[in-house]
Amino acid sequence: MKRILIVEDHPIVATATTLAVSQYLPDAVCVDTNSFWKALELVETEPFDLVILDLGIPGGNSIQMIEKLRSRQPKVRILIFTGMEENVYALPFVKAGANGFLSKKASDAEFRRAIDTVLFRNKIYVSEDIHDLTLTSYFKPKKRGGEELEALSEREMEILQLLHARKGISEISTILNLSTSTVNTHRVRIFRKMGVDNLIDLVMKYEVLIQSRQP
Repeated sequence: MKRILIVEDHPIVATATTLAVSQYLPDAVCVDTNSFWKALELVETEPFDLVILDLGIPGGNSIQMIEKLRSRQPKVRILIFTGMEENVYALPFVKAGANGFLSKKASDAEFRRAIDTVLFRNKIYVSEDIHDLTLTSYFKPKKRGGEELEALSEREMEILQLLHARKGISEISTILNLSTSTVNTHRVRIFRKMGVDNLIDLVMKYEVLIQSRQP
């Protein structure tokens, strides 16, 4: 009997995920939680075979989620199940220790294949597109994520790093000796160039792009 933790803050998606797991593994025990803090508490006190983890959850939003889960249960399998861009997030999260990455756009058949690969075959799961991308990167090395970061001006990069450090607009304006309106203008440009529309996604995408540049 497998124990599976579903970490998802949208009730409808959590219910659908639980149903999909139950249809594939009728004997599995599914537990769901809507925040990363609660997930950490659960894996610290209860054994799980698999964690199905959304990325944009309260208390998470960082590539460090993998390390934090592993510190509680080193052998637990982790399958990322998210609506975020595969071509940006998949490889860095797998590199950080996730056992698989699955888009929420995946079919039922691919969902089952991902669980089978991660949970029973003890292998890494990524989609065919990401697999092809990995091979392409291997034979033709290219630093992913460079385009977004290289599009930023020196000042925008400074502000991005301060935003990543959880500095507020007023604090950034003081640090850089800029008006708050100027900082806000730069922030809007950073969001546009990075292809995000909120601070949480900006911080996570920055972490992922930096991680993907590491050897």
